[in-house]
Amino acid sequence: MSELPYITTTTDDETQILACLNKQMDEHQLFQFLNDLQEVYRAQRSQMLISPLPSVEVICDMLQQLDQHRKVLEGLNFFSNSSTLLSKNMDMRNMDVKCSERGNKGHTPDKCWHVIGFPSWHPRS
Repeated sequence: MSELPYITTTTDDETQILACLNKQMDEHQLFQFLNDLQEVYRAQRSQMLISPLPSVEVICDMLQQLDQHRKVLEGLNFFSNSSTLLSKNMDMRNMDVKCSERGNKGHTPDKCWHVIGFPSWHPRS
């Protein structure tokens, strides 16, 4: 938005000053971007301030990877917790019980997901 004078010829010193100004502007934009990140990324914010500073594009790639890892880990955590609950609640005597609907062991038709419907977290839901 600021108007700068039009330069027709440049010396090496002027080229160097312009390169420094561009670098400074890029760094300023990067710091603004990092400052505006959500609190979820607070721990990663300080890790991204390395020397030399990465570009905004590199930081965006890093954040996308973090999000993907977080989603995968959340999914794994959920399924590991649910399987732990299942193993805690499963009575070994129930293994003799067989579903008359599907023929699977360990439950009766009134507890069969194929009959009553799959939970919302299940892929077949």
